[in-house]
Amino acid sequence: MIHQLPLFPLGTILFPGATLNLHIFEERYRLMIGRCLETGSPFGVVLIREGDEVEEGRIGARPAEPYPVGTLARISANVRLEDGRYLLTAVGTARFHIESIVQRTPYMVASVSELPEPSAVGAGAAVRELRATYTRYWQAVAVATGVPVEAEELPADPTELAYQLADRLQVNLARKQRWLEADLLTLLQELNANLRAELALLPVERRGPGEGPSGMGSLN
Repeated sequence: MIHQLPLFPLGTILFPGATLNLHIFEERYRLMIGRCLETGSPFGVVLIREGDEVEEGRIGARPAEPYPVGTLARISANVRLEDGRYLLTAVGTARFHIESIVQRTPYMVASVSELPEPSAVGAGAAVRELRATYTRYWQAVAVATGVPVEAEELPADPTELAYQLADRLQVNLARKQRWLEADLLTLLQELNANLRAELALLPVERRGPGEGPSGMGSLN
């Protein structure tokens, strides 16, 4: 189904199931968020491909052009400050594809179609391999640091698992955008390859006090 959606172009990516904290101070986005709160409707978070994450019309500013795939965001908590600014938390719910931009002022509105949930058919082996690599990674961290590490339990659902790790892994935005657009099997395989690369950087011997292993920080 195609419908119109207000867009918030940002220098970050929101995956389904992840949360995003925002400080809304530009007048155009105050208006957008106010309307979303009034109607209980979502907005779309899209990564900026070209242009600037600033109010159009400022000297030297280039209009923000988003990537074609983004994520629906529903406001889960908000505070409106006395001067009209908002502090809010939004939760990613589903992916969408931009069909066309229908409005650019006061804020961007697009005609979008929601993308179907990735199918887990045929992904069982990739899920098991990713879980095994994830376990080995944290075992290697424990060996390298000499500190017992209890790995966070991953979601049972393959799609939730994939999006959680895609959100947490520290990679560049271009790769995260590719992961957002990818089918589930490709995403699982690339996540596994990324973790295996980080695992290969971890030393096998225990390090001394204060010495962190290379590769730490790949998960936040």
